[in-house]
Amino acid sequence: MKLSTRSTYGMRALVELALAAGRGPVSAAAIAKRQDLSVAYLEQLLHRLKKHRVVTSSRGPRGGYVLAKEPERITMAEVVLVLDGENGVTLPNGRSSAQAARAKGPSKDAHRHAQRITQAVWRCVHERLTQSLGAITLQDLCDDVRAQAGEPLDHRYVFHI
Repeated sequence: MKLSTRSTYGMRALVELALAAGRGPVSAAAIAKRQDLSVAYLEQLLHRLKKHRVVTSSRGPRGGYVLAKEPERITMAEVVLVLDGENGVTLPNGRSSAQAARAKGPSKDAHRHAQRITQAVWRCVHERLTQSLGAITLQDLCDDVRAQAGEPLDHRYVFHI
């Protein structure tokens, strides 16, 4: 299973915004440069996130995007739902978990029964995956990024005077 490009890029942008919290708005161009993403594509994702009140934006030379709420209140399930709807998680066969759960089976009774079992399995997988994504917050991702970079979890920058 894998997350869509949209969701993955959206999460990367949100982590950048969370790491920059308190330093003012961050432009889409700055995020795109740091993450090696297309600015135009990133703007589309940020627009969706803004429409669903995950981020806010300001215009002008010092404008850009900021988180609309605290990172601990933004779950990855919310990000996937905003950016991809129910079809954000792709299964190994290339279908989304929601598509697999709704798939129709062949006309024979044995095949229908097997298909119902398969649908039940994928519904449970989709439900558990959604629960897992709902348990991961943007703050969790930021903490992990900071830990991997060797930065203290409570402060991004340490100043010595």
